Amino acid sequence: MSTSRPIKTELDVKHLDKIINSMIDNVSDSKSQIFEIGEESRKEHDALVKELQLVKQELRGIIDRSDTLEIEARKSRGHLAEISRAFNQYGEEDIRHAYETANSIQNDLSIVREMERQMKKRRDELERRLIQLKATIHKAESLVGQVTVVLNYLTSDLKQVGDVIASAREQRAFGLKVIEALEEERKRLSREIHDGPAQTLAQVLLGLDVVERVGQKEGMAASHEELQKYRVMVQGALAEVRRIIYDLRPMSLDDLGLVPTLQKYLHRVNSDYPSLSIHFDRMGKEKRLQSRIEAALFRLIQEAVQNACIHADPSHISIRIEYRENKVLILITDNGTGFDQSVKKEGSYGLIGMKERAELLDGELIIHSEIGQGTKVLINIPIQQEDMLSE
Repeated sequence: MSTSRPIKTELDVKHLDKIINSMIDNVSDSKSQIFEIGEESRKEHDALVKELQLVKQELRGIIDRSDTLEIEARKSRGHLAEISRAFNQYGEEDIRHAYETANSIQNDLSIVREMERQMKKRRDELERRLIQLKATIHKAESLVGQVTVVLNYLTSDLKQVGDVIASAREQRAFGLKVIEALEEERKRLSREIHDGPAQTLAQVLLGLDVVERVGQKEGMAASHEELQKYRVMVQGALAEVRRIIYDLRPMSLDDLGLVPTLQKYLHRVNSDYPSLSIHFDRMGKEKRLQSRIEAALFRLIQEAVQNACIHADPSHISIRIEYRENKVLILITDNGTGFDQSVKKEGSYGLIGMKERAELLDGELIIHSEIGQGTKVLINIPIQQEDMLSE
């Protein structure tokens, strides 16, 4: 009787780690190369933008010169026509001078028109090149984001899944969930950076040209006064970047839980805004939840408080968190300026990000605000048994 050999189902973890490490190195190199391509394209884009501005400025001068010469040419032709009609009334010197003047103006006009044609051609080339560079930069940023997701996935718990995942199907499902969560988090972060420090730094970059022109026209004192405004903007952008870095992951969430971390955060907010009164209230017994849920709840509250502080100028903010058997209810209210919910601010993604984060937890976020009446933010997050940490 023949016996069949048992099928090997256990993964060689060491071999898997070796493969993953090799993949990590390759992906890291690819990310660096894509990033360098994007940076070089961005530098070239900025240089071409400046060149295009100069070309357009010079082209405007040439067009003005062309228009002036066209008028002069029209007058000289009229003068020649007048001489032709009354030829005997003009002396030889007058006739010769009229013809030389008309010929000189026509030659200048031809030269200026050729310069105009060349400058327009250069302008069009620069604009086409800028469109291509924008597409390249966009593709590079998109690829860097995708590669970063893959790289973070490879460098996380994937190295340890060999002994806990029994089949390729389970590995694939697990990986897709991790990638989806990472992608959503990076999308939110990119929106915060775009909506905050990136916009400010772009304004500062444009403002530096203004400072330079003010200095040239009005002197160093005026230039220094103008520079002070942009220094304040840079300081604000730096504070925003530091906040975003802190917001990435408060370490006390894992060690102490959501409530102590919130208390610590609100104390910091009170230090930044001394005139602001903050009231925090907890109802029910705190339940330790999975790390991803506590982090999401913390960030939802943090975003609501930060929005109120930055945009609403309140004197009082109230935060209430209520633990129920199968849900967590959070209410954040302020007595600030409020806003018109029917008006969508272009380029602002803060509220969209909050709603998306709540939806990721199968919950809902409701916002009610009126101008002059403050803002209320209600967050309702359901809790399943598997969401709670085992005691």
